[in-house]
Amino acid sequence: MSKTKKLIELDDKAIEILEKQAKLQKRSLKNYIEYTLEEQAIRFSEPSEAYKAMMDDMIERDENGVLKTHSWEDIKAKYGK
Repeated sequence: MSKTKKLIELDDKAIEILEKQAKLQKRSLKNYIEYTLEEQAIRFSEPSEAYKAMMDDMIERDENGVLKTHSWEDIKAKYGK
């Protein structure tokens, strides 16, 4: 995988917080920030296996005519929002 350098600016308070978290994980600040951002990017890239399984189940129930749905108006009426 190729890598790209980017310059980022963070306020001093954010750096202080991130440094503490990095120390808790026995990482350098740079390594901690890179690791955290890469992990977050992976979460954005593709849904989890649990989410995929839930959606497959909902699609199957919809195709079999057993999926129960409620209108937004029904939800608002029931919960008072």
